Amino acid sequence: MVATRPGLEGRGRLALYASALSTLGYGLLLILTLTLPLYYVTGVLEGIVAFSYYRVTYYGSPIAVDELDRSTYMAIPLIISAIYTAVSSVNLLTALIEREDYHTPLRLCFTGGLVAVVASSVLMGVYTYYFERAVSSLEVNLNQATSAGILILGGSTLNPLPYTWLLLNPIVHLATGLIPLLSTAVALYLHHTRQQAEAA
Repeated sequence: MVATRPGLEGRGRLALYASALSTLGYGLLLILTLTLPLYYVTGVLEGIVAFSYYRVTYYGSPIAVDELDRSTYMAIPLIISAIYTAVSSVNLLTALIEREDYHTPLRLCFTGGLVAVVASSVLMGVYTYYFERAVSSLEVNLNQATSAGILILGGSTLNPLPYTWLLLNPIVHLATGLIPLLSTAVALYLHHTRQQAEAA
């Protein structure tokens, strides 16, 4: 037997859908930020760099970058958080569309909103203290000045991809991480308010 959605009218309906969609949006944004390549390197060093992986070679031989390795390890719990955030929002959307009881999915989505706020802060911390420093170290100039002139040994250039500025924008992440928490808090408030009114 399928339960009907209590109080899914007007502001309550709008708040529920806003909660689900905003939480899903941030979950997808976080997944894209962590998995898409953000920079590519050309020159004596070549390769691509993302938050959760990288492949850089020096004259064809793969090299390891300690700071990027740390970023890769720290991206693992963030990916798990992003998946939870996305799944919790899809769970709420499914309950709304199929006219099932949405109370438990809404609570899970609220938890997803809390996770989004924490994840956005952690992401910016990892980017500032590890990722940005490691990526900038890939841009090198090996040319040397000698008494006979300049010895050209080559160098490497770091190039951001067209969408990198958006995915690494701290304002975008903090704002889109805060919206799910606020919208789910409002939806929970409206839900409990209606429950209290019906019980009175």
